[in-house]
Amino acid sequence: MRRWHVLAFTPNSVGDEEGVLDQTVYEEAPSWRPQVNAASLRARFWIGLVQTINKLLRKSVGAEGAEKKPFDVITARKRVKFLENIIAMVPSNATFEDAMGAPVAGPWVRIERTAQPRTLLYVHGGSFMLERSGVHDALIANICKEADAAAFVLDYRLAPENPFPAGIDDVKAAYRWLLGEGTPPETLGVVADSAGGGLALAALIALRDEGVAMPGAMVLLGPWVDMTLSGNSILSNLENDPMVSSLEGLNMCSRLYLQGHSPTDPLASPLFADLAGLPPTLIHVGAPEILRDDSTRLATRLRAAGVEAWCDVYPRMPHVWHRLGPLLPETKRSIKEIGDFLREMLPGRSEDRRRVG
Repeated sequence: MRRWHVLAFTPNSVGDEEGVLDQTVYEEAPSWRPQVNAASLRARFWIGLVQTINKLLRKSVGAEGAEKKPFDVITARKRVKFLENIIAMVPSNATFEDAMGAPVAGPWVRIERTAQPRTLLYVHGGSFMLERSGVHDALIANICKEADAAAFVLDYRLAPENPFPAGIDDVKAAYRWLLGEGTPPETLGVVADSAGGGLALAALIALRDEGVAMPGAMVLLGPWVDMTLSGNSILSNLENDPMVSSLEGLNMCSRLYLQGHSPTDPLASPLFADLAGLPPTLIHVGAPEILRDDSTRLATRLRAAGVEAWCDVYPRMPHVWHRLGPLLPETKRSIKEIGDFLREMLPGRSEDRRRVG
């Protein structure tokens, strides 16, 4: 029987974002497991730059700051998309083509001159309110390149115009459409980041309850899966998180998304749902993240429910650092791990599946 390598995070003390990376190695470690080290100098520079821009942006749209102003979601979408498009580095051999016949708008992402035996459904993040941008396109294109896959990227309906559960319903519709188009579920993977991780997880839970076949794998990057904000890292990392440093901002996003719906609903906070029967799951999160404990608790609960799950906690990395592009060694390494994981878990349409477990 094949055994796997488990990586867990143990804080040294309350408020310590570095803590200890405890590694337990069993009989055989998977080939996609990376060596996790401290942040590179290049990463520290880019993280500092993004942190400065992010703070200025949040203040400019009224998300936080001493000068209170009404939050303007339209302006926020425009400014975030403009800035993220500037730093996006989409692979030159990636193509984007509108999906014909899909129930939810969005493009197919493909890598030229590759076989693409696997299919991915990508659910982007953005606090449930922000549009897909160039950094999301670059992220999923780079994952497709490493995983030898094509991806459908759905542009789900956004809050506050379309509150809970509209986004979840769109993910469900897109997943059912992919199956209806003839995609074998064992060759299908779901990839999602941040708020998109919560939407994707909730959608799969609902689909499982409806008797729909589960995908072969799931990858969640810094998922937001607890709308009650009950993780210890919400407070202990409040001064450490370079990207999401405002509890006020998280509460605002939660209110605009739920609009009076209970945050304890298992689909609003899928961390608290029955997780049995979900696909093998790889989770990435940064040690200094406010939402770090969403990931570590989710991995623990998945394993307790009998689901194969791995959570990699990267020292000093910000929320979904994968979007910073191939300039950073940490980004290249983590995206390669994701690609290798998807290759391992998804057989491809013309490949023999490698048994695990």
